[in-house]
Amino acid sequence: MELLLDIGNSRSKARLAAGGQLSEIQLENISAEQWSSITAVYCASVAADSRVLAIREQIPSAIPFIQIRSEAQAFGVTNSYQQPHLLGVDRWLALVAAAELYPNTELLIADAGTALTIDWLSGAGVHQGGWILAGQKLQQEAVLSKTAKVFSAELETEQLCPATDTATALYQGAIAALVGAIRQAHAIKPTQRIILTGGDALLLQKYLTDLPIQLEPQLIFQGLARYIQPN
Repeated sequence: MELLLDIGNSRSKARLAAGGQLSEIQLENISAEQWSSITAVYCASVAADSRVLAIREQIPSAIPFIQIRSEAQAFGVTNSYQQPHLLGVDRWLALVAAAELYPNTELLIADAGTALTIDWLSGAGVHQGGWILAGQKLQQEAVLSKTAKVFSAELETEQLCPATDTATALYQGAIAALVGAIRQAHAIKPTQRIILTGGDALLLQKYLTDLPIQLEPQLIFQGLARYIQPN
C-alpha cells in the first residue's frame, strides 16, 4: 500500500493506493497499523519547501519518501516547456493521468483550484501549452484587497445573470471569468473532451453542460499513482 500526497497552496490532500484503488484519508488519521502497511510515500507539491518538510516530519522516517517533479517525457506524455521542471507538477500529473484515462484523444484539462489551470493535450500525448488564472476565491480576494466598499459572500446560483447587489456581482463575476476562460479555450482549440478537476469542478460544471465535460475528481492522484514502483 502506498500513500499519495498532493500538497497545495491552500490545503493538502492524501489518498491510500492499494490494488489499483484510491481511498481518501486524512494524514493525521493514519493509524499505526496503516503506517506499518505503507511501503512508500509519493508526493506532489506546488507549495513552499518548508510546508513539504513539515508534512514529511509526520511520516515515519523508515518509509521511502519520493517527491515527484515534472519531466520532459514520461508515460507517453511529452512536456512542451523548454525547461520541463518549470511546468507545475500538478499540471504535469494531470496530463499524465489524462493520457492514461483517455488515450489517443484530444483533451482540454481544466483544474479549478486556488488557480484555474487550462492545458491542451494532443491525441499523441504532446502537451500543447496552457493558461493559468486566479481561481474564483482568489479573484474575489484580489478585488476586496484593493477596494474599500466591496464585500463578498458565499453564494451559489443556478445561472449566471446580471447581479443587483455587490456581493453577488463579485461572486458571479469571478465564476463568469472562469467559465468564460474554459469556453474560450475550447473555442480557439476545440478538443474531443474537456476534463474538469479540482475543488471548484462541480461548481463550474453546471455552467458548461453544453460542452463535452468529463469530471475526474482524482486526476492528480491518478497521475501520482503512475509513479508507483512495482514490488
